[in-house]
Amino acid sequence: MWTKKERFEAVLNHELADRPPVSAWRHFTEKEHSGADLFVETMLKWQNTYDWDYVKLQPRASYYEEAWGGQFDYNDYEGVLPKVVKDPIGGVADLERITVLPGDQGVFAEQIEVIQKMKAGLNEDIPMFQTMMCPTSVLQKLCAVNPIGRYRAASRDDLMMTLMHEQPERIHKTLQNITDTMADYSKHLIEDAGLYGVFYGATGLSRSTYMTKEEWEEFVKPYDLQMMEALKPCKIMVHACGLEVNPEYFAHYPIDILHWPESAAGNPKLDTAPQWLDKSITPMGGCDERLFGQHKAEEIAALTRNTLKRMKDIPFVLAPDCSLATNTYDEELRAFIEAAHSND
Repeated sequence: MWTKKERFEAVLNHELADRPPVSAWRHFTEKEHSGADLFVETMLKWQNTYDWDYVKLQPRASYYEEAWGGQFDYNDYEGVLPKVVKDPIGGVADLERITVLPGDQGVFAEQIEVIQKMKAGLNEDIPMFQTMMCPTSVLQKLCAVNPIGRYRAASRDDLMMTLMHEQPERIHKTLQNITDTMADYSKHLIEDAGLYGVFYGATGLSRSTYMTKEEWEEFVKPYDLQMMEALKPCKIMVHACGLEVNPEYFAHYPIDILHWPESAAGNPKLDTAPQWLDKSITPMGGCDERLFGQHKAEEIAALTRNTLKRMKDIPFVLAPDCSLATNTYDEELRAFIEAAHSND
């Protein structure tokens, strides 16, 4: 009988387990902004209801902006994003306000408390991942640039891209301040909370329709690599999001897991990973998250079984390609889990 941790660490060691470890995640917008206790209660209920093999926490999408003075109306959401009342960065002059912050204060302290209470509340030793955006994605949010739509073409016409070209030195300084803050936050997550791993949101920055490869190598990769160093010895799960997202950019990062949406146009299939992904990195994904919330349990189960068939000789982590819809139905989750367990 495999434990959840044994199953997860087997595939991280590139060994086939009894079956691939499986999990899924979604936002709970009504319960994510009232302190640690309600959020922990919600995440524990999600875990205890569906008995996932690993826990991927889904904190509110706005907590980075809050750290640098962003204000939001949590009674008014558009999807999973609360209405912005005040943006931290509205122009070049505001870049000076993005200073290095202590990683154990304010919203960061709240998230450290979440990890501590989650570990105390879980009834077994389950791999748990905190969601953390990469520094450039944090800057994007501070500039009030909404996340790039997963399945539509990205626009380069936004404040962050403008400032990168008009004020590159200031942008690099700002990115370094964000990175130093996130590195200190990482230190406290590891030392004070004993965090197992990080779901590292590279988001859609690597998409061909957003940044050029040269821009990505200048404004993203150097800060990613600093974070990888700061996150040791955590397990690092990088998530690249959206169509034409070039997961190959991350193929030789010093990470443990690479998660990308094979269901999105222009992306390689999961079973091609041995051809291009570093042998030290485990692939992750396999189920199109767009099927959830549409009463498509049979399609979800069929797609999951097809992934298991294609990946039968390749150790991998099974997951939806991205966050599930907030109106995901119980029967869809049950069908996903039953199909995932069909090797049992």
